Amino acid sequence: MRLCLNDSLIGPPYRTLPEEKVKIVHDIGFRVAGIGIDINASDEDIRRVKNLFAKYSMEFGPGAGGSYFDPDPTVRRKMTERTKKVLEIAGKLGCPTIRVAGGSMNPNDRWMHYPDNHTQKAFDLFVESTRELVPYAEEARVAICPETTQWTMINGPQRMREFVDRLDTKYAGVGFDFVNHMTYDRVYNSGRFARQVVGELGDRICVFHVKDVIVREKHLVSHIDETPMGTGLLDHEAIIEASKYLEPWKTFSLEHFNESGVPRDKQWKRGYDYIQGIANRIGHRWTDPKLTRTRWDTK
Repeated sequence: MRLCLNDSLIGPPYRTLPEEKVKIVHDIGFRVAGIGIDINASDEDIRRVKNLFAKYSMEFGPGAGGSYFDPDPTVRRKMTERTKKVLEIAGKLGCPTIRVAGGSMNPNDRWMHYPDNHTQKAFDLFVESTRELVPYAEEARVAICPETTQWTMINGPQRMREFVDRLDTKYAGVGFDFVNHMTYDRVYNSGRFARQVVGELGDRICVFHVKDVIVREKHLVSHIDETPMGTGLLDHEAIIEASKYLEPWKTFSLEHFNESGVPRDKQWKRGYDYIQGIANRIGHRWTDPKLTRTRWDTK
């Protein structure tokens, strides 16, 4: 997999995107970066951003695509039309995937829990909503990759497998976020969980979302939360090892640098140094950043 900074803050509007944002990510050491999709970008705007990436020998990682599902059919139609544009722009940039929400029937938040989320009816509706977008994904050569939690309609490996298999196209996959799927019986043996997930899903996974996890205790209730990279329990060595079994164009995407009071670029540097330190220690080499999906598919 290619090492990638997912939450790069590189994004709209492309017309005024500061070069410094790309340079900062490059100077830390990343050569692949996620990008927010500017659905209002002109072809000239897109060329400008591609030229900035080329200047710093950077490649495009996942495009941030928002969501295309809502329980209200009228709202869902508008979101679907927007996502068609997201796919078009992502394709022109050269993003291999777009990151979208794993779906919720919650009318107020497309990531949050809701009583109907785990019903077959809700899941079928999400699959059919995605199916409408598949021709546009295939035309753009950009894979639709929902990011999921245990609360979304795609709520775990079994649903992920069903989602991808029912759509039956190489331009639908999933982004697997190990922290989002931590439970009491996984958090202290996350390496085993990583191996199981890759064994079960294989190349249905297009992206690893990599951060860190901690168990916080208060009275009789324990909470599993995110924590800064390298300060928690996630077995990053095992995740790196598991990444070797997936197609090499895919992205090992570091994300969620939200530590209060610490500049984002310092968090990125600390995360890069930490994960690169593990890779160096075990002798792991990331895929060449220039081995994009297009290049891999045409080899």
